[in-house]
Amino acid sequence: MGERRLLVIASQCAELNQLSFLPSAAQDMAASLLDPAVGGCVPAVGDGLLVDPTITEVDDAVTAAFERASADEATLIIALVGHGDYVSDDFYYLVRDTALPPSSRTAFLLAQRIRELLGLYSSVDGLVLLLDTCHAGIAAEQAAARWVHIVGQAGRRFEVLTASDDRVAANGCFSRQLARVLRSGHDRLGERLRCPDMKTVLAGLCPAQTAVHLAFDGRRQIAAGDEGLWLAVNNSPMWIDSVAAGNPASAAIERLARRFTPSPALAEVVGKLLMGTGYLAVVGPQRSELVAALARPAVAPETIPPKMLHGLLMLAATDTAEGIAAELARQLDKNVPGFAAAHASLRKSMDDNAWQAADAFERHVSGPLRSVSEAIRIAVDGVDGLPQPLRTRVLAHLESLLPSVQLVISCETAPPDAVAVASGPPLPDGVFGADGPGVEARSTGPEVEDPVWAVLAAAGGAIPIGVLVAASSLLGGLSTIPDVHDELVAHREKVDRGDPGTAAELVTYLPEATFSDRAAHDAIARVLASLAPIDQRDSGGPEQVYADQTEPAHLWRAGRQLEALASLWARGSVIPAEQCATWLEWSERVAFAEGARSEPAIIARARYATALGKLGNRTEALALFQKLLPIALAELAPGHEEIFSIRNNIGYLLFELERYEESRDVLEPLVADATAALSTRHPETLHARHMRAVLTGKLGNGDESARLSLEMLPDAEETLGSRHEVTTNARLNFVFWTRRQEAPPPLFFEQVRLLHQRVEELKYDDPWALDILFVLADGEADKLASLYERSVAVRGENHPETVKIGRALGR
Repeated sequence: MGERRLLVIASQCAELNQLSFLPSAAQDMAASLLDPAVGGCVPAVGDGLLVDPTITEVDDAVTAAFERASADEATLIIALVGHGDYVSDDFYYLVRDTALPPSSRTAFLLAQRIRELLGLYSSVDGLVLLLDTCHAGIAAEQAAARWVHIVGQAGRRFEVLTASDDRVAANGCFSRQLARVLRSGHDRLGERLRCPDMKTVLAGLCPAQTAVHLAFDGRRQIAAGDEGLWLAVNNSPMWIDSVAAGNPASAAIERLARRFTPSPALAEVVGKLLMGTGYLAVVGPQRSELVAALARPAVAPETIPPKMLHGLLMLAATDTAEGIAAELARQLDKNVPGFAAAHASLRKSMDDNAWQAADAFERHVSGPLRSVSEAIRIAVDGVDGLPQPLRTRVLAHLESLLPSVQLVISCETAPPDAVAVASGPPLPDGVFGADGPGVEARSTGPEVEDPVWAVLAAAGGAIPIGVLVAASSLLGGLSTIPDVHDELVAHREKVDRGDPGTAAELVTYLPEATFSDRAAHDAIARVLASLAPIDQRDSGGPEQVYADQTEPAHLWRAGRQLEALASLWARGSVIPAEQCATWLEWSERVAFAEGARSEPAIIARARYATALGKLGNRTEALALFQKLLPIALAELAPGHEEIFSIRNNIGYLLFELERYEESRDVLEPLVADATAALSTRHPETLHARHMRAVLTGKLGNGDESARLSLEMLPDAEETLGSRHEVTTNARLNFVFWTRRQEAPPPLFFEQVRLLHQRVEELKYDDPWALDILFVLADGEADKLASLYERSVAVRGENHPETVKIGRALGR
């Protein structure tokens, strides 16, 4: 999926004058398109370049290219460079052994053969044909007249870009200039260079020739072509340096900026920013278009200075506070001198308590910005579309950056402290369609009851193409990438496509979703369970990112409430403040929807209390758990795991608050009750057993503490695994108390060996690693000195563990 295959053919005809630009021009084109940083193609046949073949070799190579692309459901790009000729309406690509006048026996009858191959290999995910040949334009005319029928039958997209109309193509200008532009990029173009772009560019670079572009969406001729049939990424420094480059919303930025016509409102916004206005709110119907234009100075170079913005967020309903902060930080890392260094060093400058309490915005944005003196401008669109609690949080975060940051927000109503600028009147209906100014948008559109569109409407934002296709298939709809691409291009005015034509493609349904089918949510959730399992979150692929953002909501809307809460917990943030905010929001939402005493509401409230405890608010968390326990006992079945989880948390929090006797009074009966109701090896029982062992040592009985930990280790190993925190800490507790004995048993040394092995696995990157090493060091000065230096490097001088080790060394 997402693969792009290339075949370039360069051929001299022995009976005609030799073309001086061959084979070098074809080699340049092939090198550009095969470069991973430019065209990103892989060879369709051999090394992707065929020079001076016979007619049989050409036909075999083109056939093999179609066969391979169809088998892979890949995009196919074929470039023909050399001699061409036509007889009547038939265009021929001339090869080394062509006898003049050409015939289908000695030359490649282009239109006819492509028609046959499209019919045979209909799973090709789009065809791009580049022609730099004498009289190549006739092939385009043939395509218009003859190919549309077969493309309509095959249901596949293709585009043709030719070097000339019916004139003689001279000196390989098309191929040479195309290769050059693909490599260098183009200042006025967006993320990817496409055939319609190159038609305009090449018209200026090769004035002796007329570039012709044709595009078909599988059903009809279209002006703009398919965004997925691109030629190269844009390597222009102006594009790369813009905030649109690499932006997850680059497709929306390009669409909106393309719709925008420079206006007095744009000049007013730019002028106010240059004069130092700190907080601007762009209101009115064209507010999103104006904000997008700020990110694309090429839209109005006489008005917008280069690098006008340092960050641009275009928010969607599926965004999270943590994701928004991380994306803004990524842009500031790239665009603001000194920010990346400040971002990287922030952790070392904060003590452990402050770091634990910091949310994602503090960690990634506002914290680093306090060490940066550069003037910074940030624009944000889509705040109004966020769910209410998140909208309030995000707006507060952004406004907290004032006045050190200039802020532009697109919104329906200007905040009280912002200077409002009206963006302009609504865009006229039917003037700006998907093909740009002057091309009417089709009024007909897909019904969202269709599986593809039902999934898009339920997605709530940008959905990975693989998830879209798999969910559509589950619902009985289109089930292949090419089929879904055909559908998207046929209704291209209703979608944005990020990274189109690649495995990372994201599709966003633009109309507001008025139809959200439970079956569509269920299908998406089932696909995510397969394509993005929780135990593979570290892969960081688009499916995993989407699952982390949306899987709980899809499960909830599919009527799978308890699974939704389990997903939310498993996919939760590692930042305690973000966990706390998320579970507060969900606990209130669940209580409203299901009732405050329902099973889902009890679980959600318990998770919120857990998050509070992790944030350091132990007293408040304990009070919540103690208030929740009688409700859980009254409403849940006697053996329900959540009851034991709540009791475990109460015992743990009492221990953390140094209320040891009260903790013992909770944990001792809990071990007996959990063992009877759940089993000795159940995770909740093991948690209680471990805490009882630790508490026993804290209360003065080290030998008994070691015995209890050793007793539970086999059960913990079998149920939780050797790498689980409870297993490791139980082993650590055993070693800690047993090493105090004059003659430790042989089993002690085996446990020490296993702890050393665990430390090697952690490689100092895990929070437990230094704690374990500290215990194992046992006061030896050389080990402690080495450990201290490592702790300074990893955690910083002010970290509690660093301070602890330093004190042991007398520092």
